[in-house]
Amino acid sequence: MKQLGHTARILPLLHPTDGTIVSPEEMHSLRRVLDEQFQHAEGIRGFFAVYLTSSQEPPPLPNEEEEEVPPVLREAVRNADPALLVPLACMNVVMPTAMTSLHAHPDLKECAAKTAENGKKILRLIRGYRLLVENCRAIARVCRRDDCGGGVVEEELIKVCNGMMDDYWDSFFCNYRYGPREKEAIALAMAEFCGRDLSW
Repeated sequence: MKQLGHTARILPLLHPTDGTIVSPEEMHSLRRVLDEQFQHAEGIRGFFAVYLTSSQEPPPLPNEEEEEVPPVLREAVRNADPALLVPLACMNVVMPTAMTSLHAHPDLKECAAKTAENGKKILRLIRGYRLLVENCRAIARVCRRDDCGGGVVEEELIKVCNGMMDDYWDSFFCNYRYGPREKEAIALAMAEFCGRDLSW
């Protein structure tokens, strides 16, 4: 809850409105807060739980992928430990994508789709990171399976880095009971992050 409160307070600084100008001192403090929050999994979870679902729209920016995310957040994301950030950032696309295919109500589908697209904006900041490519390829492999191995999702995300990615994501998908329809949507959503060589 504490992490959610922090994020709610810093959103106006990330996307100022009504001509508000954020001072260099405020921006420096914001970067420190983000760096501190991104040092642990709960901080990353808490931040993105609020940021990706916020109704606060960013101001118009040049039509470049990176410019869709505020510079101070770009820097903080790229400065975070990939072992913590990457699995959680992948979940921020996987879960709302699955919900998009599960929801029947148009408003709920639209909300989930927007959250998934916002999650992709974060993944695009770290496109090409080896750990991201490996996780996305593991997700794609799991999406092609008809069954699942069962088990409980590991709480210790660092284990994703130790050659257990397929098992981790298999357990994750089983835990949420994703079926063929959800898997197909997830595979399509993650395809752009799998790298050029798709012969996994």
